[in-house]
Amino acid sequence: MAGEMGYADLRHPGNEPSPAEKCPAPALCPWWHRVLLTAGAVGHLVLLVLVLLRNGSVFQGSPGPESDTSVEIQARNQTERCIFPSLVRYFCQPQGQSPPAPAVCKLCPQDWQLRGERCYWLSKELGHWTRGRKSCKDQGSELVVLKNETEMENVESVTGRCPWSVWVGLRSRHKEWTWVDNTPYDPHRFGVLRELDEGCGTLKGKSLDVDICASDHKWVCQKAPFQLSPPTAGDVGKLG
Repeated sequence: MAGEMGYADLRHPGNEPSPAEKCPAPALCPWWHRVLLTAGAVGHLVLLVLVLLRNGSVFQGSPGPESDTSVEIQARNQTERCIFPSLVRYFCQPQGQSPPAPAVCKLCPQDWQLRGERCYWLSKELGHWTRGRKSCKDQGSELVVLKNETEMENVESVTGRCPWSVWVGLRSRHKEWTWVDNTPYDPHRFGVLRELDEGCGTLKGKSLDVDICASDHKWVCQKAPFQLSPPTAGDVGKLG
């Protein structure tokens, strides 16, 4: 009996409490902590909803690319309607002329001269035929192509009836003369030219002649003029 009591005493010495009984249960948070947490969560949610609504309204109200383009086009059209009549009066109506300016007038770039239906430009330097043609192309034009005697007179007035020859857009390949616009040369209109395997055309006064393409001459370029005209009533309706 005494042995049994000893064994029992070893397992529960002094009847001390268990480890679970020594650690008390965690205390619950005060009720006002829970209220503050709930209020903070609700506030964040309301703020998020307001931000989303504001972004949506800004996105819907902001002009898109198409709206910007439409406004830009309308502004440009309005400027054109205002400035075109002034340009026509300034460039197309002779000074002291009381009648209204013409509906259409032709304009040439600076240093170019308008003669008939073409703008003409005479170079200041000398060069071979290929250089002259490149110079014309760089200016969006071409060496002169003569279609009739009137155009020859126009070129003559531009050159100032100078006593020297100028390059024109005429070239011979295998003894066949052709203008730079690929139209054949008409000997019945301007006279028969010398046969050359390789040669280029020149103009002196009202006479066409030929020379080797490596010679140095001035050259004459031609281009179509810019047609300046105010917008019509129908155009104004379309622009608006």
